[in-house]
Amino acid sequence: MLTFLIDLPFDPWILIWAFIIITTVVVELATDNLVTIWFTLGAVVALITLAFGASEWIQIVTFVGSSAIFLVATRPLTKKMMRRSIIRTNADKVIGTIGIVTKPFSEGEIGEVKVDSNFWRAINLDGKSFKEGEKIMVDAITGTKLVVSKLEEENKIEVL
Repeated sequence: MLTFLIDLPFDPWILIWAFIIITTVVVELATDNLVTIWFTLGAVVALITLAFGASEWIQIVTFVGSSAIFLVATRPLTKKMMRRSIIRTNADKVIGTIGIVTKPFSEGEIGEVKVDSNFWRAINLDGKSFKEGEKIMVDAITGTKLVVSKLEEENKIEVL
């Protein structure tokens, strides 16, 4: 029934396009972002041109051209889909918030601050001293400590 396939000459480009397709699919599955899907589609198009008897150069040009077309055509859509807003749900949600010093400290020491009704160990990297009751801004978290800076008294912000 399929005896006519035995008489066809073997073309090594079938293996090349199959290798590219399999490799790019594996890479795509291993990553979060779309990084190789365009080359997968380009290799499929090149494999189709091979089935129609195109020469190696036509296949290569088709692969490069169709990959570029797929990239240009779908990149804006994929960028839009990949744009994610970060929703802070854990300890990092205190970054950028205001707190109050509950245990005084200076550079190189560990103090204590109250942020969002929670007490945190705090450090300062600016070389400033903090007195009890001063308002602070949380700049970052390092380990289990907040990195804080002084909040200007000009701001009439109430800390709850």
